[in-house]
Amino acid sequence: MNTIKNATLLVFNYDDAIAFYTKKLNFILTEDVPLDNGKRWITIQAKDQPNFALVVTLANTDLQKATVGKQAGDGVAFFMQTNDSNSDYVTFSKNGVQFLQKPTKQPYGTVAIFKDLYGNKWDLIEPVK
Repeated sequence: MNTIKNATLLVFNYDDAIAFYTKKLNFILTEDVPLDNGKRWITIQAKDQPNFALVVTLANTDLQKATVGKQAGDGVAFFMQTNDSNSDYVTFSKNGVQFLQKPTKQPYGTVAIFKDLYGNKWDLIEPVK
């Protein structure tokens, strides 16, 4: 069986990214291992989702640096499922997360759009029950 375990999240600063995801979006820091040349192996994951993590990766090359905050161009890069979009919208807003769209009903569920600290767009989705 093949599964997708991780995806890369390009950042400019490890500690800023860890702080944003753990303090504003309630993610869990699952690994922070020092590597050579000041690099680190860092993984973060949403609570209650132990089988998938984002690998927080420091942008090094010019292309990587140009891609930080634009991992999906100008589209939505990441999708976070929730059981209560309105509650999460209120909590994340109080935590300082910038929303581009309040929770809005769509045929597939209720969706709010927010930006992470670098500008990547995220959909917060509460599926139709």
